[in-house]
Amino acid sequence: MAPSVIIIGAGPAGLATGAALRQRGVTATILEAGDTPGYTWSRLYERLHLHTVKALSGLPGLAMPRDFPRYPSRAQVTEYLIGYADHFHLSVQTGCRAERAWHADDGWHVTVPGSELRADMLVSATGIFSQPYQPILPGAEIFRGHQMHASTYFHAAPFAGQRMLVIGAGNSGAEIAIDLAEHGIATTVAIRAGTSVVPRDLFGIPIQRWAHLLAAMSPGMQRVFAPILARRSAQRQARAGVPRATGGLLGRQGIPIIGLDFLRLAQTGMIAIAPGVAELTEDGARFADGQSGDFTSIIYATGYRPALSYLGDDLPRDAAGRPRLDGLRALDLPNLYCVGLHGDVRGTLFNIAHEAPVLAQQIVAQSGWSA
Repeated sequence: MAPSVIIIGAGPAGLATGAALRQRGVTATILEAGDTPGYTWSRLYERLHLHTVKALSGLPGLAMPRDFPRYPSRAQVTEYLIGYADHFHLSVQTGCRAERAWHADDGWHVTVPGSELRADMLVSATGIFSQPYQPILPGAEIFRGHQMHASTYFHAAPFAGQRMLVIGAGNSGAEIAIDLAEHGIATTVAIRAGTSVVPRDLFGIPIQRWAHLLAAMSPGMQRVFAPILARRSAQRQARAGVPRATGGLLGRQGIPIIGLDFLRLAQTGMIAIAPGVAELTEDGARFADGQSGDFTSIIYATGYRPALSYLGDDLPRDAAGRPRLDGLRALDLPNLYCVGLHGDVRGTLFNIAHEAPVLAQQIVAQSGWSA
């Protein structure tokens, strides 16, 4: 008998895993808290486009449509994910939030509104983008303006005439700052520990493909080519006054800001750059260098944590909220797999497309099922 599998999350990770299992004769139940597959993608900010090329961003078994541009928009990715679920006839239960999941002698149990489900194996495909992380800064309780996480930002219109502070300079923070500045809104970005900025295309070749090329090189070849790219990046950032992060530029860990519009607007003064925030005040913020600024609203582009709250305290996690994994298998609970937690400049969707078939094969092998 085929193993019973529950997948929590119908974003790219859950859909890709469901399709990979279906191709191996296993029909998984996919639980989605939102009202559509790809729900989290459908709610991201309006100007969002992939930083990775469509050719390397499709999920297993179905390429992105040929009429999509090289870098698809948020709306196009959402359209693709809905079409992907239909193409593979995946069993997606929308409006079905996993409230709690636990392991018992007879397998996994998941409570959802009004009922309880059971399965032999559980796949956490909730990724990170549904679990925003917003630190509590000193003085946050006395700041009289509006505070919000980048995950709730959609477009610049509500902030017309305001003085904006964006805390954090990952891709979301950079793109939100660009959106605000291009709409004539005074915008400052606070960068605590430096950042790396790379062009979306280098010599006409997408930076994602450069990252794949470097990853395939021997360590000796990487030591020759990576510094050349890093030197160009450092020169651009110095001209724009954007502090540079330490460590590898295109390594497997961490994602640099992709695209040079952020540096262009910083160099022209349309985006002001500040160091990390030491504390908030009634009217704004005081920075690590002692300087202060007045701000109307603050956007925390401070990232996300793995969305694993439904597992409660049963699954130990580190300070960043990540479980201990052996590849994709959780070490601390039986028959639990996690997919979609690995992001780097090679592309989260690319990584998911390669993780899902591996995970599906591990589930089939562990269960002894043969279609």
